[in-house]
Amino acid sequence: MATENSSAKSRGPLIDPAFCRCCRSIKRCRLLNTEYEWDGTKEVYADMFMDVFGLLLSHLDDDSKDSCICATCVRRLREAHAFRRQVLQCEEMFLSAKLQNKAAIKLEVKLESASSDGECSDDLPLIQCAAKQKAKASKTATIDQEFMAYSNTITIVNNSYVCPFHNRISFYYCYYCKDQFTDPNELREHTLTHNPKELFEISMENKKIPKVDITRIDCRLCDEKIDDLEAFRSHITSKHGLSLFPAKNEFLKFRLTPNNLMCTECSEVFPYFDSLKKHMVDHFGTHTCDLCGACFLEQASLRTHIKAHSKIDLNFPCEICGKNLKSKYSRRLHIATVHEKKPTVNCYKCEQCFLSYALRNRHLIEVHGDNRTFPCKLCDKVYNRRKTLMEHNRRNHLKVYRHQCDLCEQRFYLPSRLREHMATHTGERNFRCEFCDKSYPRLQSLQEHIRSHGAERRFKCNICNSTFTQNTSLKSHLKTHHQGYDMEPYS
Repeated sequence: MATENSSAKSRGPLIDPAFCRCCRSIKRCRLLNTEYEWDGTKEVYADMFMDVFGLLLSHLDDDSKDSCICATCVRRLREAHAFRRQVLQCEEMFLSAKLQNKAAIKLEVKLESASSDGECSDDLPLIQCAAKQKAKASKTATIDQEFMAYSNTITIVNNSYVCPFHNRISFYYCYYCKDQFTDPNELREHTLTHNPKELFEISMENKKIPKVDITRIDCRLCDEKIDDLEAFRSHITSKHGLSLFPAKNEFLKFRLTPNNLMCTECSEVFPYFDSLKKHMVDHFGTHTCDLCGACFLEQASLRTHIKAHSKIDLNFPCEICGKNLKSKYSRRLHIATVHEKKPTVNCYKCEQCFLSYALRNRHLIEVHGDNRTFPCKLCDKVYNRRKTLMEHNRRNHLKVYRHQCDLCEQRFYLPSRLREHMATHTGERNFRCEFCDKSYPRLQSLQEHIRSHGAERRFKCNICNSTFTQNTSLKSHLKTHHQGYDMEPYS
C-alpha cells in the first residue's frame, strides 16, 4: 500500500482484480512494465526491481493481468529503492568526508550557492557540513526532504531550549535517557541536564516524526528571548550565521501543560495528549491509505492500518503452552514473564525490575513514595491505575465505540457487548442459569437472576422495608403496594 499524500498520488492504469506477482494476492494492482508518475517522478516497477535487486522479471509482455504488482508491494519496493539511494548517498558523503578529514578532525567545506561560497562555522552540525560537501561534489544532486528535516531539527535543538521527547499513553519520556514523567515541567527541567548535541548521536527511530515541546525556545548562543519558532529561525540565520535547509514542519510542535493541551496550529484544546496527537493528523498527516483514504503521521501506523484491510490473522503460538500471541515481541514477553518468570518491568527511579506493572506500582508507592492515584479531568472518578483511567476516558468521554451493529445504528466499546446486543435482533438467549432452566440474552440479566437462588436480598423498599433478591421484584412490589407514593427504590 503506497504511502502517498493528496498531492502525491500515483498516475497510471489500475487493474481490479488482478494477481500480484510479488505476494500472490488478488487485489487492485498496477502494471510492472508501465510508467507511473508519483510525487513528481517517473517510476517503472520492473526497472526498480532490476536497480535494487538485479532481478529481471519474465513474461511482462504477456496478459496484463499476469504482470501486476499490488500497492502494498509497491510501497515495499519504494522503501527498498529509497534505502538503496540513501546508502549510496551516505557512502558518497562518507568517502568525501574521509578525504577532507584526512589531515584534521574538524570538517571544513564550502557551500555551493548562487551568490557566494561560505565556510562551515564551528557550531554547524557535522551532518549539515557533509551535505554541503556533497552539493559541492555534485551540483545536480538533491537532498531529500527527510534528510533536510532531520538536519534542521538538529540545528534547532542544539541552539535553542526546545525540549524533544517521546510519549506513550500519557507518559512523557526524556528523548536522551528515556526517563519517565507525567509532569511536563519536570520533563523540561530534567532535559536541561542533557547536552543537546547528544541528539546528533540518536537516530530518528523508525522514521518517526520527532515530537518537540516549544514552551521555551530562546537562543542558547546569546541572551535573546524568543517564543516564536519562525522568529528563532530568522534569528540564528541572520545573527549567528547558521544555515537551515528550505524545509518546514520538521517535527510536531507542542506546548505541554499539566492539564488541558492546546494545538499549536489551530488552538483547539484537548484534555489528553493522545487526543491532541491524534488531532495532529489533520494538520500533518501525509501517509494515506489507497483503499479508504485514512491518513496517518507515520508509515508504521499506516502499515498497522493496512493489516486491518487485508484481514490477515497472524498468530504467533507459544511453543510451551500453545497460547496465540499477536506478535513475535508479545510471544517473547509472554515466555519471559509467564514461563521463565523473568522480571521485565523496570523501575524508572532505581535499578529494580519486576514481573508485572502492578508490582512495579506497589514498589513506587512503598519505596519511592509515589502518589499512584489518577483522577479523571472530566468527571469525579479516581483510579489507582493509569491504564484504567485511560479506558474510562476512551469509553465515557472520547466515546471510542468501534464495534457497530450491522442491523441498526448502535455502536459499542467492547465486542462482547455487541454480541450481547445482537441477541435483541436474533432472539437468542445464550446465557443459561445453572440452577434452573431459565435463559437470558444478556450476561448482566443472568447474573441478576442468579442472585435469586441465594439468600442475598439486596433490594429494599424504603417505604415498608420489605426486601427482595431482584430489582425487578422490588419495582413490581412498589407498583402493587405503594402506587400513591412517588418514591425511588434503592438497594
